[in-house]
Amino acid sequence: MKPASRAVHAGRDLGARSPLAPDLSTAAVHVFTDLDDYDAVARGERPGYYYGRNSNSNREMLERAVAELEGAEAGVATASGMAALHAAILALVPKPATIIATRELYGGTAALLRQDLEPAGYEAQFVDLTDLDAVRRAIPGAGLVIAETITNPLCRVPDLEAIAAIARERGVPFLVDNTFASPLLCRPLELGATVVMHSATKYLGGHSDLVAGVIVGDAETMGRARARSARTGTPLGPFDSWLSLRGLRTLDVRMRRHSENSLALGRAMRSVPAVARVHHPLLEDSPSYEVASRLLPNGSGGMMAFDLEGGRAAVQRMIKRFSLATFAASLGGVETTISYPEITSHRSMSPAERAELGVGAGTVRVSVGIEDGADIIADFTNALAS
Repeated sequence: MKPASRAVHAGRDLGARSPLAPDLSTAAVHVFTDLDDYDAVARGERPGYYYGRNSNSNREMLERAVAELEGAEAGVATASGMAALHAAILALVPKPATIIATRELYGGTAALLRQDLEPAGYEAQFVDLTDLDAVRRAIPGAGLVIAETITNPLCRVPDLEAIAAIARERGVPFLVDNTFASPLLCRPLELGATVVMHSATKYLGGHSDLVAGVIVGDAETMGRARARSARTGTPLGPFDSWLSLRGLRTLDVRMRRHSENSLALGRAMRSVPAVARVHHPLLEDSPSYEVASRLLPNGSGGMMAFDLEGGRAAVQRMIKRFSLATFAASLGGVETTISYPEITSHRSMSPAERAELGVGAGTVRVSVGIEDGADIIADFTNALAS
C-alpha cells in the first residue's frame, strides 16, 4: 500500500464483525483463570493483556500503526514526546556517553540533555549538523547522534542520509526527531536512522487534543525502551492512544494541506516590509533548499518562521491584530498558531545561546493550519500592515 492508504488502515487487522472504529479499552487490569496462562502472557509468549502500565490494546494499535508508517519493526507509545525521547536515549545509550545533538535543537530536548542527563554523567555536544565536516570531527568517541528532520524553530534540514552514513561508519546509533515532517513526508529509517521519535501531540494526533509520544525502530531496542517505560510509569493511556490512532487516519490529507499553505504563506511573507527574513526549507533562498528538496519532495509540512522588525513589541502588536491565527505554545494542529520561541520552546536558553542559534527577539514560529490559504495570508498581512 502507498503511505496515504497505510495511514488509514495501519495498526489493525479487521475480520468479520470487527468494529470499524476500534473499541476503547480503559481497563487497568485483566482477569485470568489460569496461572500458567497469566505467566505466558506476562512473559510475552502468548498474546493478551494483563496490566495497563505494561500492555493495552489501544496503545498497541498505535505503536503498530506508527511502526508500519515509518517502516520499523516495532514501536513504543509514551505519555509525551519528551518521555519518548528519554526512553529512546536510554535504550540506545544506557550508560553515560557523549551525545552529539544538532545545534538548533528543540529547547525541551536541550534542557533534558543539560539538566537531567549531564548531571548523570552524560556529555552533550551541540554541533551544526548541516556541516558534515563538523559531524565527522565530532563523532569519534560519541555514543549517540540526535538530529531533527526539520529543526525547531528555524526550519533547517540536515542531510540525514549523509549523517547516517558517517554514524554507521563509527558504529554510532542515530536518533531522529521526525515530528515536524511526519512519516508521510519523510521516513528517516529508510535514510539510515536507528530510531525515530515523534511528539504525537503534534501532527500525528493533529487536533490539539492529546499529549503523546512514539518511538519506532528495531524490535530489540524497542523492547528495552518498552520495559523502561513500564518501569518508570510513562506509557500512553488508552484514550490518548485511541485519539492518536484516529488522527493518523487523516494524516496524509492534512500534511498535504499544511505543506501547501505554509509554502504559500512563506512566499507571501517575503514581500511584507515588517519581515526581515523568512525561514522555510523549501523557499529557494533557504540554506537548506537543496537538501530539503531531496529529502522532502512531497512538502515540508506546516512549519515556518520569520524574523519581525521591532522585536517583542512588534510581535505583541501582531498577535493582538490577528483574527484567524492565535498564539499557542504548541504546533501541528489543524488551526494556524504562532509561537514566540524566546518565552516558549527556547525559554530555558540564555539570550546569548538563542542569539547564537539565530533566534532573536523578533523570531516568530508559525504552525500553518489547514484553513483556506488565502485567509491565512490575509490574516498575517493585515496584522503586519503599518
